[in-house]
Amino acid sequence: FVGRAFSRAPGEVVRGCVRFEAGGSAEEGAAAALQCSLLTISLDLEEEVECDEQLCDELGWDLALTRTEAGGTGARSSRTVESVEVAAAAVREASFELLLPSHLPPSCEAPALTLRWKLRFIFTLRPRPETEAAQTLDWVLPMTVRPAPRRSLARAAAVATPPPATLPLWLEADAPG
Repeated sequence: FVGRAFSRAPGEVVRGCVRFEAGGSAEEGAAAALQCSLLTISLDLEEEVECDEQLCDELGWDLALTRTEAGGTGARSSRTVESVEVAAAAVREASFELLLPSHLPPSCEAPALTLRWKLRFIFTLRPRPETEAAQTLDWVLPMTVRPAPRRSLARAAAVATPPPATLPLWLEADAPG
């Protein structure tokens, strides 16, 4: 994936490589004065539920209502499922792997619910020499998480289901007498 949307299924691994290059032209002179010192890559799941204040109260949700992308009222939450940090100051290339957990839902869009997945890159940039505070650059790449194939679901269920307990069994019998 080079800066474009892509899709994966639960249980698959998202792999990538980020290459750091210094700018070479006069226009890039300001960018060349910045060095990426830290790269954080995360796999984020965003939920958007369309509801009014009364419904949220009835469901016991204590969420701040906002405008949804569909134009209604609702609540939005986002959470990081997995992340990795790379100390990037001394490297020219950084590889990463993030597991897309098999127990989490795929992307979906319904009238009252939207689930979106995103691959987020946060670059912490420091000036060279360090004369100013660090800056951050946040880049989000949308991704589609498609439902897992049926055989993958059966395999995941088999792995997730522990075998029956096999405890030692002691039988005591009364001694004759």
